[in-house]
This record gives sequence, structure tokens and C-alpha cells, in this order.
Amino acid sequence: MKTPSLLDIVKLLPSRDITRAAKALGLSPDTLLKRVGSLESVVGTKLMDTAAKALKPGEAGRLMIDHASRIFTQARDFTRDLEELAGLQAPEIVFGTDMFAAELPLGIALGRMATANSRLRVHTVTANFDELARSVMAGKIEFAIADTTTAERHPTRLAIEPVAEHRVFFFTRPGHPLTAAREHSLETLLVFPLAASRVPHRIAMHIGRAMPNAKVERETGDLTPSLMLDCFSTVKAAVLAGDAIGLAPLTAIEAELRAGKVALVPFDAPWLHLSYGLFYPRKRTLSRAAQLFVTQLRQVETDIQTREHKALARMDVKKRPSRKTAKSRAASSPAAAKRRRTPQRGRK
Repeated sequence: MKTPSLLDIVKLLPSRDITRAAKALGLSPDTLLKRVGSLESVVGTKLMDTAAKALKPGEAGRLMIDHASRIFTQARDFTRDLEELAGLQAPEIVFGTDMFAAELPLGIALGRMATANSRLRVHTVTANFDELARSVMAGKIEFAIADTTTAERHPTRLAIEPVAEHRVFFFTRPGHPLTAAREHSLETLLVFPLAASRVPHRIAMHIGRAMPNAKVERETGDLTPSLMLDCFSTVKAAVLAGDAIGLAPLTAIEAELRAGKVALVPFDAPWLHLSYGLFYPRKRTLSRAAQLFVTQLRQVETDIQTREHKALARMDVKKRPSRKTAKSRAASSPAAAKRRRTPQRGRK
């Protein structure tokens, strides 16, 4: 264990600098080259081009690095899960989320897990999809939870597990000019600055056409709003302090709606929804702790969906009061009532 492991050597093979790689391993350049030569003799083929004092893997070398890295990663994950199961190591989850998904049932799921196991250690990072994807594929975080629209662009590298869909709503401070009318067009809404994190492509493609001077990224199709804020509490503060409008799932603003601190903008569209799920490297399996978290997440999501459907039903009743038809209005008029009270003569 005091000498560099095969994994250490494999990780540093593509570094292209023999001296730096050897120093990082605590070896001399000559000793490192001997280790590489030993690997090549075992495999039976040339793995590295060591000319010009560089470690440059050939085709066989890249193949070996790819397979060896996966084998060592799986072995390490297996050891970790065994230690967690035996109680030798505290369960740990390191994952990422975008702002929209962070306002959904993540906190409730983690709270329940921490109650069941007080040794649980969790670290989360909040970022946009591109940053999360890079961190996932680099192994900095185990998985990420976010809108899955963009994740679908990486079908060969990412495994995607859908979790749920939520409608999202524009919201404002009470008394905002947009709350006076019964309905709005998207162009009317977007006269006001939008406060949100980077808007996913599914929604951005519609908002971008209606927003003046919209900034849409070419590579991702995501939209950068006027006030791009990655903290939802900051979004709410910005909305309450002025004429900016926010964008959020109902769950994220339910308490403020009940207290009358925010108001929904009367606008709805079939594309105005969030499809979120988790994604992780396709060639890896989730740790035992992460699998338990996902199970808990789905259970919490079921409760939230039920509560959200009830809230939406109440909103629909208020927003769409029953209207009398022309026939019913005629039947309930004073003249009709008088005719019903007056006996009619029979016809001859």
C-alpha cells in the first residue's frame, strides 16, 4: 500500500509529462517508465509512446486506460457500499441540482433520510445543467437532479431516470400591473424583467420568441433571463421588491401564495412545465445511499403531486367561475318566472 497503485499509474498515463507524473507518484522518471514497461509486457502490446519525454497513449493505451478506470471505479464503489452496509463508514451522498429542482422535494427526502440515519453526510451543489454534466462525468459528484431536456443530448454518456413533471407559473408581487387583467399574452408578460435561473430549452424556445432582446445560447438553446439568479430566495426578494416577474413550480411558492405575499400571473400554456429527473454516468451504478435517496425522493414526490393537484383544482374553480348560458339566463329571468306562475289556457 505504500507504493503507487496501478490505479495511480493509469490515472497519470495521459498526463504527457513523464517528470510531473513521476513526481506526483513519488517515483523517478526512470522508475515510472519501468512500471509502464511492466504493464506493456503483461498486456503484450505497446501502450505508450514515451518519445520526447512525454506519456502519449496509443490506441491500445487509451483502451486500457478506459477499461482499467472503470474496473477500479467499480471496485472502489463496491468497497464503499460494503463498508456502509457493515457500519464501518458513514453513508455519504454528493450530488448536484439546478435551481428549479432544488425547490422540489429534495429537502424533505434528505430530512427523512437524516432522521432514519443520523450518520448520513450530504453535500449538494447548485449549478446549471452544463456545469452539472461536466461534474458528473468528471466524477466530482455522483449524480445530478435537474430538468432532463438538456440531459437527453448525451444519450451515450448519461443514464437518465425521470422522476416527475410539474407545471411552472409566472408570479409577481401583489398589486403588480399584471394582476389587474384576467389573462395575458406572453408578449405582455415579458415586457417586465424575468428573474430566474437559466431557463431550460423546453421553455426557452417559447419565451425567446416573445422576449425583447432575448439572449439564447446557441449550443444549448437555454435562455439567460434579464435577472439570472441561481438562488430562489434571491429571486423571490427581487420579485417582491419591484416589477420583475418570477418563474417557479407551485410547490416552491405555495406558502407565499397562501399568505398573500405573491400572486400568480393569469397565464398558462402546455409547454410551461418542468420535467425533472436524475442523471449519472451510464457506465456507473449509483451507490447504496444514493439509491435509498432516490427511493425516498419518489415517495415524497407522490405526496407532493397529490397536494399540487388539489391546489390546482382550487385555483381552477376560482379562475373559471361557472357561467350561465343564454338559455339558462332566459329561464331564470323575471318574465320567465311570471309565466311559470300564470296558468296557461288550453289551446282549442
